[in-house]
Amino acid sequence: SLPTKNTMLSSSIAAASIFFFASVDAFSTGTRPSLSSTILQSTASPLEGGTVVVCTGPTCSKTGGKKALAFFRELAPQTQTTVETISCVSECAECAMGPNVEIRKAGDDGPFYPIKNKVKTEEDVKAILGIE
Repeated sequence: SLPTKNTMLSSSIAAASIFFFASVDAFSTGTRPSLSSTILQSTASPLEGGTVVVCTGPTCSKTGGKKALAFFRELAPQTQTTVETISCVSECAECAMGPNVEIRKAGDDGPFYPIKNKVKTEEDVKAILGIE
């Protein structure tokens, strides 16, 4: 027999309820990664053969970009990562969160690459390069 409007509606409501409660359960148990944790995980992997672009614009330079650049230049050869500079990696959209570093993994085509903010210490640089 053909389904009636009521049985079709009941099936739709049941399916929506299952999806909603499964989503809530995944959220409450922490099984679903957040966007920020996914981004952090992806920028913490080794960059062998990739490139980092360190911002040397005025704000990033004043907040530690020059020091970060020195750490990258010292440590990047260990991971065969190329170090480049640019006067502003985010075209002023993220200057207040600097110093900023653009992460270009080998094989990534762009045009948009992840930008890691507040890269100030040797430990920050090692985390980006995947050096323990």
